[in-house]
Amino acid sequence: MKTITTLSLSLLFIVGFGFLSMTSAQNGENPDNGFHHLDFGADFMVGVPQGGFRNNIENPGFGIDMFAVYHLKGLHFGLGADLGFVTYGTSRRDEPFNPNIPEVTVRVSTNNNIAFGHLMTRIQPTHGAIQPYIDGLVGLNYLFTQSRVTDDRDTEEIASSTNFEDVAFSGGIAAGSKFRITETMDEDSGRIIRLYLDLRARFLLGGEAEYLQEGSIIVDNGQMTFDSNYSRTDLMTFHIGFTISM
Repeated sequence: MKTITTLSLSLLFIVGFGFLSMTSAQNGENPDNGFHHLDFGADFMVGVPQGGFRNNIENPGFGIDMFAVYHLKGLHFGLGADLGFVTYGTSRRDEPFNPNIPEVTVRVSTNNNIAFGHLMTRIQPTHGAIQPYIDGLVGLNYLFTQSRVTDDRDTEEIASSTNFEDVAFSGGIAAGSKFRITETMDEDSGRIIRLYLDLRARFLLGGEAEYLQEGSIIVDNGQMTFDSNYSRTDLMTFHIGFTISM
């Protein structure tokens, strides 16, 4: 598994850097029209645990990711920030609302999650219908397990609690490409606004943390105990979404 991860990471870097060099070498119209510009976007994300994390969390997680990157005029370099959220385990059960009222049931749902935030740098060309890029990231992982009680249709929340939490370092690299879908000009400012399809793969080295997985919460006669895990929290993520450049 370590060899596969290293190979995947190397391929991401080589392919991303190759496309970046090829595109940056092309001569063409500079689309920023003399302006600094901002990229911001959102995407759907699949997170695949790696290394020791994968030994405990076998199934992939699913979530969303949002980012913003500010590019200086005429440069292939940008600075930004990234926020994301992945749920890697979910369990549900129905319980009587009260031992004396068995006719009414509620639903107890438990989610195992990772929320993360990174500062990021991005290298990408500033022109072209296809814009490959490479990101460097540094930040934190927040691993937490949360339970909530809702009605039996799961439509109205009655109560919720965070059962377990820990924080770890996170850092890594990503490679991706933006594919232009459409563009329009703001007549007042003269800026060109572009919409891109954005595809990205990312490898994050996560520090050691203590966390729960599905089945880690044990309830016996009204008492709750935890069967927690402790390991590095490395994660490979795959993204598809949209970016607006303006």
